[in-house]
Amino acid sequence: MIHWISRSTLCSRILAAVAIALASAGTGHAASSAFECAGLETNRQLAVVEGEKGFFYRVIADLRMEQQLSEHTADEVALLAEALEAGGTTLVFVPIPTKSLVLPQYLPETAKSDYGFDYGVAKRAYDDVIKRLRDHGIATVDLLERLRKDAGDEPPFFQADFHWTSSGARVSAEEIAAAIRALPGSDDLKKASFQTKPTTRLSIISTMRRLLQSGCKDALPLPQTQGYETFETGGENTTADIFGNDASGGTVALVGTSYSDLPASNFAGFLSQALSTPVTNYSISGGNQFGSITSYLTSEAFQTNRPRFLIWENPIYNNLGKFGDAPLIELSAAARQSCRTIDSEKISHPSANVISVAIGEGEVSDSAVIYAFSGDAHSRRATLRFELSDGHQFESSILRADRMVSTGRFYFPVRYFAREAPQRINLEFDRLSADAAAVSVCSPKAR
Repeated sequence: MIHWISRSTLCSRILAAVAIALASAGTGHAASSAFECAGLETNRQLAVVEGEKGFFYRVIADLRMEQQLSEHTADEVALLAEALEAGGTTLVFVPIPTKSLVLPQYLPETAKSDYGFDYGVAKRAYDDVIKRLRDHGIATVDLLERLRKDAGDEPPFFQADFHWTSSGARVSAEEIAAAIRALPGSDDLKKASFQTKPTTRLSIISTMRRLLQSGCKDALPLPQTQGYETFETGGENTTADIFGNDASGGTVALVGTSYSDLPASNFAGFLSQALSTPVTNYSISGGNQFGSITSYLTSEAFQTNRPRFLIWENPIYNNLGKFGDAPLIELSAAARQSCRTIDSEKISHPSANVISVAIGEGEVSDSAVIYAFSGDAHSRRATLRFELSDGHQFESSILRADRMVSTGRFYFPVRYFAREAPQRINLEFDRLSADAAAVSVCSPKAR
């Protein structure tokens, strides 16, 4: 029988631990620290626990024993995978395990005594996410055992930062490549030769270490790793950029978080060598769950040159259902591109940034998605408005965060409001090029 610790129990333990820590701080009795640190567990910006040999673990992200992936969210990810496959692209999902799962040997005793961390429970929660994704037909790579057993000469994660080192990135790339080679279509990948050479040791800019250092008297371990450079060898492509600066998506594309976007870790380079195929990196630091994949799937680069495989890296603790299902529905609609363009004669432009669109009766179903292109790739915000038959207003807005790549393309799920839709809807953009603007009605699912 699996013993699960409830949220209420875990929260009670955390609150109790915080109370003890505050009491200790108030009486001058700080817990033992190798770096003369104090107040780290109660830091409002980033609560952490100090482990052995200079390893630090985030309380919320690393000590959690549940991972949020509902059946509904798994269904939506499966629909995205199906939509991509319909266009010739196989989705490969890569959930990165937590630092506590990969390096439990350095956890402090307080992780268990004060926060109730149980490795067995955390491992089963991780395994459940992997199994659920695979049960929904999503190609999912399990990195945990490889990261635990075969990271090389340095730990797979930095001590005072949550990112992986180049060693962690290298073994992860090898595991992902092995998984892709076992999938249909891998034999059709364009082959190329790569060479990876070590450089100097590299440091990363670590916000986590900076926050921690403010509470410690002694210097914390620097986030340094062995640097590497990967080059395509032979022919005229020896200087080809494999890190996404060109428009081409190549045969394999990578979207993800700062783990994939960290130059010092050379993740895309290791992937290219392990696959013997150029990997184009579209990852975005600070983009969270959807920043990079949304930027990429709504881009012209994806629509005109779809990759055979799309690697989507995401830390296991990134909840794909955090913002509801709208982001995943938008991705599925962008991937499938099963759309009916609305005649330009039905689109009018009453103001500089607003277009009014005529909708035919029955043209918008409950599962439909309104695709709106502002005509300006720099557009980051769009709002869909229409009045329901009962007089109420429907309004939905999409805002692309600053770190995302703007494309001017937006997909609005309308759901059950569609049956109440009038014959005309309004779309407002922050930037609009009226001559190039377009509106379509799309389906994120197979017809």
